[in-house]
Amino acid sequence: TLAAAQAGAQCCHLDASKGMVEWARENAKLNQLEEAPIRWIVDDVIKFLRREVKRGNQYDGILLDPPSFGRGKKGELYKIEDQLMTTLDLVHEVLGEDPAFVLLTSHTPGFSPIVLGNLLRQYHDAGTYECGEMLLTGKPGVNDLPNGNWARWINTPS
Repeated sequence: TLAAAQAGAQCCHLDASKGMVEWARENAKLNQLEEAPIRWIVDDVIKFLRREVKRGNQYDGILLDPPSFGRGKKGELYKIEDQLMTTLDLVHEVLGEDPAFVLLTSHTPGFSPIVLGNLLRQYHDAGTYECGEMLLTGKPGVNDLPNGNWARWINTPS
């Protein structure tokens, strides 16, 4: 959210955890982005996306980092194995007519870069797909530490 806001994007930051949203807001303040156009929302992702679909709200890009397991503010259960396809269906519905990208990350074993890329490919016939492993890197001579996987669809002109 902060990288997108710093680049000039109008953002909507959603998390089911109030503590995580407060932490993100504090990070925005530390990065002189407290006045950036960011909507801070504490809600269950599926409930939120369903409301956005009903409202006709659309987005040009989506950064999606679903939890392996989580609970919403009213105790809603999110298990990535059970809810990711519903989430992606709703994400597809809220994308604008000419969206720029969808970035999907995961820290869940079994959701490899190829799996994440294949999930995104189900929604878009055209465009560029990329995927890889997220790594924490250290000083020279220190081994990289795996930190999850990512896949990205970029809308490219035909």
